[in-house]
Amino acid sequence: MQVSSSAASYKIDATQLKTLSDARIKTIPNAALSKLSASHFQALSIDQKKLLSNSQLESLSASALKGFTGTDIAAMDAAFKLASPASALSVKVMAKLDANHLSQMDTAAKESLTGAQLGALTAASWSGFTSLQVADINASKIPALGKNFAAGISINQFSALTETTVSGDVYYGQIRRLSAQAVGAISADKLNALSTDQLESLTGLQISQLSSKAISNMSASQFKNLNTTQLNSISAANMRGVTTAQISGLSKTQVAAFTNSQIKSLTGRAVEGLSAENIQNLSAEQLSSFNVNAISSLSTSALDAVATAATAKATAANVAGTISALASTLTTATSAATTAASAYTATPTATTLATKDAADAAKIAAQAAVDKNTAAGLLKDKTAGFTNQQVVKFTAEQVNSVVLSMTESQISSLSLKAVEGISKANTSQLTDTQINGLSKAQVGKISLEDISELTVTQLAGMDRTQISGFTKNQFAQFSAAQITNGLGDNITYLV
Repeated sequence: MQVSSSAASYKIDATQLKTLSDARIKTIPNAALSKLSASHFQALSIDQKKLLSNSQLESLSASALKGFTGTDIAAMDAAFKLASPASALSVKVMAKLDANHLSQMDTAAKESLTGAQLGALTAASWSGFTSLQVADINASKIPALGKNFAAGISINQFSALTETTVSGDVYYGQIRRLSAQAVGAISADKLNALSTDQLESLTGLQISQLSSKAISNMSASQFKNLNTTQLNSISAANMRGVTTAQISGLSKTQVAAFTNSQIKSLTGRAVEGLSAENIQNLSAEQLSSFNVNAISSLSTSALDAVATAATAKATAANVAGTISALASTLTTATSAATTAASAYTATPTATTLATKDAADAAKIAAQAAVDKNTAAGLLKDKTAGFTNQQVVKFTAEQVNSVVLSMTESQISSLSLKAVEGISKANTSQLTDTQINGLSKAQVGKISLEDISELTVTQLAGMDRTQISGFTKNQFAQFSAAQITNGLGDNITYLV
C-alpha cells in the first residue's frame, strides 16, 4: 500500500488506514493527511490516534478533526504531556476544535489545558464549557485568554468568574487577571451582569479598555461603586457614554477625581446629573474644562453652588485677614525657632534641646498652614474658571445663578438672550467693573423692567459707546434721577 504526499497518487479508505502499522501511521506525510476526511479518523482506535504528532494534526482540516471526539482530544493531549511536561496539543490544533469537542471533554481534562491552549480556542468553542468549568479555570491561566474568550462566553459564564481578593501582596481570583484584550471585548450586557464585588475587582487598566457602550450600560449602582482609580481610568472618549443617572449617583470625591479631559468629554445628559455638592467641589480648572455644548445642561442649583463658593472666596472680608494671620504666625514661629536654636548652641542641655525641637515643629506647622491655604486658592473665584466660550452658552436661567461673580470679560461674552434674562435683583448689584463689560448690543438687551434698577453710579460709569446702545423704549423707563445724575452730559449719545 502506497502512502504518498501526492493528492493524485494517494488513495486510501478508512479500513486501509486502520490496518496501517504504528510506524506507518507516524510517517504519513502531512500533505497526504490533509486530504483525509472525518470518516478516516473515526475508524482509528484511540491508541492509533495517539500516534499522530502535532505537526500531523495541524495539517488536518477543521472538518477532518470532527473525526475525533472530545474524549480522543483529551487522551491525545494527556499523552503529549505525559511524554514531555513541556509538550501539549498545539495551539494550532486547539484553534480548530469546536464546541462539541469541548463539551465532550470532562472537567479534569479541561482543567489540565494550559493557558495558551485555552487562549487558542475560538469564540464558538467556549459554549462547550459550563459556567462552573469556567469558574474553575486556574486564575494563573486567565491572562492568556483574549477577545475570543470574552466574546464567546455567555452572560452566565462571565458572571461566574470569581472576583479578586487580596491576601498580602498576592491577588486571588480571575477578574483582575483578565487581559486588556479580553476586557475590551466584553459586551455591555455581560458587564452589566457583574456583581459589585466582581466589578470592584477590575483594575484601572482594565476599565480603560471598556467600550463606550459597556460604560453607559453599567447600572447607576455599579457606577457609583467604582473607586476613584477606576473612574479616573475611563478613557476620555468613553466618558461620552456616561449617563445622567450614573453621574448623579457619584459622591463629590468621585466627581473630583475626573481629569480635565474626562470632564470635557461629558455630554449634556451627563452634566445634567451633577449635583450642587458635586460641582461645588470641582476646581476652577475643572469647571473651565466643560464642553461648551454641554454647559447649558448644568442645573441652576449647581451653578448657585458655584457662585456661593465663588462669593465666599472672592468677597469674604476675613479671607485676606486669614492669609495675613497665617503669615504673621509663620513670622513669629520662625523667629522663635531661630532664638531657640541659638539658645541650644550656647547651652546644649536636654531642656534647650526640647525647646528647640518644639520651636522647629511649630515653624514647620506654620509653614504648612501657609502653603496649604495659599494652594487651596482662598482668593480664587471659581466662577472665573468658566471660559468665555462656555459663558456664551449660558441660558437666561443659568446666568442669574452666577452673574454677580462673573468677571468683566465673562459679562461681555454673555449672549443677548442671557443679558435680557438677568433679573432685576441682580441688575442693581452688578459692580461698575461688570457693567463696563457690557457691549453696546448687550446694553440694548437689558429688559425694560430692569432699567429702573440701574443705579446712578452704574450709569455714570458707562462709556459713550455703551450709552448709545440704549433704545428709545429703554430711555422711556429712566427716572429723572437716573437721567440727571447718572447719564448726565452723556445723554447726548443716546440714539
